[in-house]
Amino acid sequence: MDIVYFVLGATSLIFFWLYINTRKRLVILRDGFQKLYESNQILRSIIDEKPTKEEEDIHKENFIKFLSDSREWAYDYIENVQNGIEGFIKKVEPSIKHFNEYGSVVEGSPHYGSMKIISSEFEKLKTLLPEEFSDRR
Repeated sequence: MDIVYFVLGATSLIFFWLYINTRKRLVILRDGFQKLYESNQILRSIIDEKPTKEEEDIHKENFIKFLSDSREWAYDYIENVQNGIEGFIKKVEPSIKHFNEYGSVVEGSPHYGSMKIISSEFEKLKTLLPEEFSDRR
């Protein structure tokens, strides 16, 4: 009979321990869900919040300024690149013209093949500039 009381006591202790442990876990879960719900409510209120007329105007002005600045930057960049290509063409064109006219005389030289490629690519590069640049040369 002592063994029955021992088993009954041990079983009661195990069930009590499981109950306490489960209760702690349920409290932790409940707190976690509560925090999740609260953060969800905060996010929902932020999403549902509509900007005021003043905020919309500020955003529009900033966007227009961004577009204007980007456009100016792009035009400056294009102009700088075109000026760089134009400067390169002015410096190199006399040598390329000379090679194109008299290159057949030096056909056996080691650099003839490279100069032929450079001359061909140089002509392609010149076509990238707009008409106004080619008129200024």
